[in-house]
Amino acid sequence: MKQSLLSLVSIAFILQSLTLGAVNKYAVDGPFLWTAQAPIDEAFESVTSGNNIQDASVDWQKELPEGFQAKRNSSYPWGTTTYGEEELWVGTIAQGWCVWPVQNLNFPMYLNTYQSEFTGCSAQSVLSSPSDIYVFNFEKGTRELIHEKTLTSGGEEYTQATQPHDEMSALSIMGLRAAGNYGDLIFFAGHHLHSGNEGWLRIFVFNAKTRSFLGFRELRGDTTRRFATITDENGNEGFYTILGAETGMTQNGEGPTVMLRWVGTEEEPFKGGNYLQTGNGKGAGWDVVSAPELDGNFGMIGDFKQFSHVDGSERLIMSSASHPHLYDSDTGKRDPSKHESVMLLSEPIPIGGWTRDRPMKFEIIFGMDRYDPDVKGRWGAKWGTTNFHNGYIYFGTYHQGTSAGYSHFKEADPDLFDQLTDSDEGLRDYMANQWRASSVFRMKIEDVEAIAQGKKNPELLYGYDNFRVANNSGTWETVRNKLGVDPLFGEAGMGHPGNIYSWTSLSKNGQLFWGFFDAFSGAHDLLFKADASRLLLLPGYYIPVPYWEYFRDTSEARVLYDWAKSEMQAKGMAADFVPGGDLVVFEGDGPARVLTSKGFGNSCANGVRNVEVLNDRIFFATSTWCNLSDRAGLEFYEYKRELDKKKPVDLPDLE
Repeated sequence: MKQSLLSLVSIAFILQSLTLGAVNKYAVDGPFLWTAQAPIDEAFESVTSGNNIQDASVDWQKELPEGFQAKRNSSYPWGTTTYGEEELWVGTIAQGWCVWPVQNLNFPMYLNTYQSEFTGCSAQSVLSSPSDIYVFNFEKGTRELIHEKTLTSGGEEYTQATQPHDEMSALSIMGLRAAGNYGDLIFFAGHHLHSGNEGWLRIFVFNAKTRSFLGFRELRGDTTRRFATITDENGNEGFYTILGAETGMTQNGEGPTVMLRWVGTEEEPFKGGNYLQTGNGKGAGWDVVSAPELDGNFGMIGDFKQFSHVDGSERLIMSSASHPHLYDSDTGKRDPSKHESVMLLSEPIPIGGWTRDRPMKFEIIFGMDRYDPDVKGRWGAKWGTTNFHNGYIYFGTYHQGTSAGYSHFKEADPDLFDQLTDSDEGLRDYMANQWRASSVFRMKIEDVEAIAQGKKNPELLYGYDNFRVANNSGTWETVRNKLGVDPLFGEAGMGHPGNIYSWTSLSKNGQLFWGFFDAFSGAHDLLFKADASRLLLLPGYYIPVPYWEYFRDTSEARVLYDWAKSEMQAKGMAADFVPGGDLVVFEGDGPARVLTSKGFGNSCANGVRNVEVLNDRIFFATSTWCNLSDRAGLEFYEYKRELDKKKPVDLPDLE
């Protein structure tokens, strides 16, 4: 009887969700069908109110109090995975944009409480907003919140698992970064911080078939970006993730960089394993299966994908960021044992996969040091998405605004930084010269070894022909890129300085889709329409910010915005300096074709964060800078090839 009641409650929650139609709810830019968006999860009175109510389990469409607005806090579909042919599991981060300008555009911290028609943001709201898990079924048109009352078992344990740990900071569960599935199990990884900014991850496991929560464990690690099933040439499978050292979520960067293989079972997912940096010092279901030289020398692995090499072996291509302690932050001295951002190639996947007794070996095949001549700033650049198309490996760069070159140069040479930025004009030049849009490369799979040996180079498709680099005397010089070539197809970021992440990609049916993140989408609102005249102290209590408009208009964020706008105007691209993320597609070996440069028609969509395939249908998941209005919250769009009138004639419509 108890099971039946739980099932009825679960069905009721599912039926709260929107029924998805076969036509676009909104005007859409490009060959796409609007499919779904994040639900309302807060009744919002104002950014400084003490009466705002956060509860994702309430049907706010029906129960919104008078005088309140609907708020959608789920802004990034950070961790996504599929189960079967119909279910898409999504782990979110709440209000990701709200803190992004302070972290990555150097927007003043004392202006972090702001409100407009489209945003209601404060640091306190971000820290108090939970990360949610939703299950979307686009075939049935349903959306299900994973919640204590929708789980058949483990509901109370799940509620407890999403609360801050007593020994951890208030920054607990800072987003569900990664997701994966193996058999009937669904894995999510959420960021945590211990005291001293020590990075920890909380690993959640669900049984999707029974809709039960199987528990969680704490693993020491700054981040993980992927779970993946890896298959050897005989078809044997293993389930893996890679923990990596980084500081992007205010971690101290001292976490390990190790590949882990899951060794638990569906009944006991946390059983065994020799990775003992866990909450209780015991195995949590994971073995370390990477060679020792990976740990402590390389930064986090942003992407890792399997491919068939020309020698017949199965391999991994992996994108590694610089180790966060490449330079000593106090002395500026470089540690020669640590690496900058590099692309790694694994050895052939052994029969049975990598194990604790047969760890993964690898080699460096290409690095940022072979492209960008700015030694002191380039180590702030990461590699973004990686994929395969027409016998090539495509890969792109990832630059986290002022947290990239700007802050890393400062760490590598603080004295030269002070010299370069000792005037307003000097600061403007420094910010512009350290900014990077995303560059996109490709290399033939057959050339990988030659590229690793330095005998050949990848092709630069979109990027920089020259860089502005500061010499040791404090003078900016124009320096050719280290490949010595012009980009084949165009400038970095497809000509848009805001396209700073090569964020997600999908290779399918002769097409390679490539999604970017636009750093300036939300800045149009933040710098001109949002009211930042109050600084929230506690819900219901705030202090006024005198001269806030002056501080906004003279901020480094505004300097960057004005520079980017002038760059677009100089190129005759002023009409493209508008809110909305970009998605392009490569077909054949030529340049990419733009599918949308306007966020699928939603100016709130500032990037294409993830893409998944269900029942042979392609769904793109967007990030957003909006948490207010009907267009707020993460969204999903389905690519419809029959609507794509500009596709090559040799690509037929799909049935």
